Amino acid sequence: MAEETVARADSTAPVPDAEDAQLAKFGYTQKLDRSVGKLASFAIGFATISATTAVFTSFGTGYFTAGGPFVWTLLIAGAVFVVWAFIAADLTAKLPLAGYAYQWTSRINGPSLGWFTGFIALMGWISGMTGVGYTLSGYIGSLFGVSFTQTQQILVAIGVVFACVLINLYGVRFATLVNNIGVSLELVVTVGATVLVAIIAFLVPEHHQPLSTLFVGSQPDGAGGSYAIAWLAATLGPFFGLIGVEASADVAEETRAARFVIPRTMFYALATSIVIELGMYIVYVLAIRDPAAVNAHSSAPIEEIINQQAGPVVTKIVVAFALTNILACLLANILVATRLTYSMARDNMLPFSRFWRRVSPGRRTPANAVVGLGCLSGLLLLSALINAKALIYFIGLSSLLMFCVYLLQTIGLMFGYRKGTIPRAEPGTFDLGRFRLPLYVIALVVFVIVALALIFLPQFAGNGWVFLGVVAVGGLWWLARLRGKLRAGRAGPEYAKTGSP
Repeated sequence: MAEETVARADSTAPVPDAEDAQLAKFGYTQKLDRSVGKLASFAIGFATISATTAVFTSFGTGYFTAGGPFVWTLLIAGAVFVVWAFIAADLTAKLPLAGYAYQWTSRINGPSLGWFTGFIALMGWISGMTGVGYTLSGYIGSLFGVSFTQTQQILVAIGVVFACVLINLYGVRFATLVNNIGVSLELVVTVGATVLVAIIAFLVPEHHQPLSTLFVGSQPDGAGGSYAIAWLAATLGPFFGLIGVEASADVAEETRAARFVIPRTMFYALATSIVIELGMYIVYVLAIRDPAAVNAHSSAPIEEIINQQAGPVVTKIVVAFALTNILACLLANILVATRLTYSMARDNMLPFSRFWRRVSPGRRTPANAVVGLGCLSGLLLLSALINAKALIYFIGLSSLLMFCVYLLQTIGLMFGYRKGTIPRAEPGTFDLGRFRLPLYVIALVVFVIVALALIFLPQFAGNGWVFLGVVAVGGLWWLARLRGKLRAGRAGPEYAKTGSP
């Protein structure tokens, strides 16, 4: 679909000094540790998507909302994210900067739109890491046979978030090493366990549901309305499960040969995730041996299904390894969110930017951003003690916020295409070429549809108001302080060139 010249790392890929020189052209000095290679870049994208986290988190929501056919909603989500991956790969090859959500829009359309895009993305990442932390704490309790109260689960979640904060503080090399281990375990153990469950279930006809289950829809008892609406509502899980395909772009300033490596690893991570998620969804739907035991009251339906087929010992082993996968997802979320914070603060776009942009000289990591976002996530978790529905909003809100980022990026790119502000491709890098404008049009249509669905479908009632609150907070900062700073040249991409500390 796109025109791409394959670049060999030993010939056309830039050496570190050349990459530092490229960064200097954007007005920045290399401060972060450029040590991320091809495998780590793939692992960041794959861990942020996290097929295991998506399936363990969203299987129940999809299955109890629309029955077995919900698995096919993943194909819709996959098609949408393929469109976005092409756009993101094209931009990464041209603007390989940390904090892509802010940087791409800011440099193509101006810092004001860049502010809103970056701020919404930051809130989306924080909501996502908070939701993942809460999910992880729930599975910790399940693994050890402890039934947490909500208060206990929230406190454990805060502890989990700060454990990941400490790992990120140690440096990107250690964080990516832990992340690589988690991804490797996911690819080998979790997928292997799914294959084992499939073999056990399909050996005996009475031990699995018929294939027709994947094509005959059902709704919960007492649920009114159209089944089509229920089926579309079930897409929330698959859409949430693929968000982050572009995450490796946020670590561009720490990736060797970023212009060449990241576009490829985006596609590898997305394709691998779609195949694994679809396979897991299909296997676990068909492997339900006792449908009565897997119902809307099941707190952990995947565990129940594995237990029905393979017994409690195998279930505990799978859950234990699933924890490492979810931990890798949380690590990657924190890594991405903190680089976006650092990038915006470097351009003096955030309140207390001087604090947020500080890089630890020894570890070469934005330490204050790592700790600060960990504290903010902890506060969000504590808010659920006041309002029990707050945690439900985190997952839905993170999906809505990120799709609004994709939408704003696409709108900005269409204007950028008309004004000629999209940078030209360098030789050997990924480039959309003549497919650029048609792809923007397709993306604009599908992103609008998804964003509206996440606001107006009955199952997501309330998301729209929370989203408006986030936009209002961003708007107040822009009106009160940021607009004046931008006019005076004390913020934005040009600020870096005038000697920001």
